[in-house]
Amino acid sequence: MQKSLLIPSLSLGVFALLSMELGAMGILPIIAQKYSINVADAGWVVSIFALIVAVTAPILPPLVAKYESKRTLLICLFVFSLTSLLASFTENFILLLILRAIPAFFHPIFCALALSLAADSVPPEESPKAVAKVFVAVSAGMTLGVPLTSFIASNTNLESAFWFFALINALAFVATLLCVPKQEKTHNISHKEQFIVLIKPVVWASVLVVVALNGAMFGFYSYMSEFLLNFTQISFNAISALLLVYGLANVCGNIIAGKALIQRPKSVIKIVPLALIALYILLFFGGANALFATTILLVLGIFAGIGNNIAQYAIASPIPQAKELANGLFIASGNIGVTIGASLCGLFISLQGSQYSVIAAILLICLAIFLLIVREKLLKSEIS
Repeated sequence: MQKSLLIPSLSLGVFALLSMELGAMGILPIIAQKYSINVADAGWVVSIFALIVAVTAPILPPLVAKYESKRTLLICLFVFSLTSLLASFTENFILLLILRAIPAFFHPIFCALALSLAADSVPPEESPKAVAKVFVAVSAGMTLGVPLTSFIASNTNLESAFWFFALINALAFVATLLCVPKQEKTHNISHKEQFIVLIKPVVWASVLVVVALNGAMFGFYSYMSEFLLNFTQISFNAISALLLVYGLANVCGNIIAGKALIQRPKSVIKIVPLALIALYILLFFGGANALFATTILLVLGIFAGIGNNIAQYAIASPIPQAKELANGLFIASGNIGVTIGASLCGLFISLQGSQYSVIAAILLICLAIFLLIVREKLLKSEIS
């Protein structure tokens, strides 16, 4: 019984964590209003979280590997819940940023342990399937966590959104306490040999691809509620519904990408960034129309879901012998991308208005395409 509930419990924890991290994206205008700041400054509640995760992802998980896994998971969830609860009471924006920064240090620890325990809970040949179930929670965190947070805050207040974060992490704490067996670490994965791959130029080109691609997709997504509120001019309830539609489309994109990257990886990598640019351009010129914006966001969500998988594929495929390092680099570079993307989109909003967050995303996609071309040439030179 306990073993059968292991993966659902880990998935609940990942969902709670991702809802807490990404949920703030859906309430940036409310945070800006609450603390009497502009929405670009409010974006730091997203950026500071992502930046800390980016720096610590390759470092902290190995440092805690020797400690008992269940206890470490419980400590992480306790921190997530407590800081969210405290955030609901703060009237100072700087203190809010501190309360967002603290759990960010525990984010990569929890994610790494959750994936590791999921993989170890089944025979080796079934581990990809088990890990994939945990990854579903990542999409669910965006699909449900962000619109739920937006809906709660818009219909009650900002404090209730933070109570929501505290509650779901507390539920994950209880589930972990009851359903995750105590398990001492039986092995410590050494990264010594894996670090050799860092001398490959293609690895760093791939890292930059992830930074640019994630920066574009999540940078715009960070301010999507702002775009819809001030440019499309729709209500917060409608925004919550559109965020849900976008998230569900994102899940569909993940499913499509799984097969597409196996069958035609080169074609997918070439087509998807170009499609993203086309969709962002359409959104820039036609996003003021609610029906048109809804249609574009539905399609954009699908391609962004595929884009997420392209980012992971780009960094993992050149170094299959170093999977653990690749995952650490992916988490780190992805969060650096979120930080840069959110900051750049926020800058464009400050200078020109909500509509121009799309231009920032287009520029980052163009950079990603250039880097993908460089990456492809480096791959060919390695083969030859």
